[in-house]
Amino acid sequence: MSTDGRLPNFIYIGPDKAGSSWLHEVLLQHPEVFMTEAKDLYFFDRYFDRGLSWYRTQFRRATPEHRVVGEVCQDYLFEPEAAKRIRDCLGEINLMVTLREPAARAHSSYLHYLKHGIEVGTFRQALDSVPELIDHGRYGSALRRFADHFPR
Repeated sequence: MSTDGRLPNFIYIGPDKAGSSWLHEVLLQHPEVFMTEAKDLYFFDRYFDRGLSWYRTQFRRATPEHRVVGEVCQDYLFEPEAAKRIRDCLGEINLMVTLREPAARAHSSYLHYLKHGIEVGTFRQALDSVPELIDHGRYGSALRRFADHFPR
């Protein structure tokens, strides 16, 4: 095992409420796949300032038997800088995105807020006061950023 870690050759980029937790759990079970134990490292959006060496250490337990090394982070799709950062740091790696009908995704996200005690009012009120409920269903503009940096 490397002490400094390999870099991923696969990243799930989002969106939220479209199966990312399920995908992460399934991939953790595969013997030829190394996934970070923690889902949502948020490196290419929130924690990019920690540096590539920090990110690399998250994969230090990956072995040569792991043909796929990756992470699942449902926020990368909507971070304006994530696509360029991923390409600059990792090159042309495999990306995965799952899409869910936007209204169903927004409602699931709303229910997540309620489950965690976050007061957002009724679903209709939340649509007006929590912009990401709608914005995270605008897949086209988010995917376009990735298409600008990665081949189909």
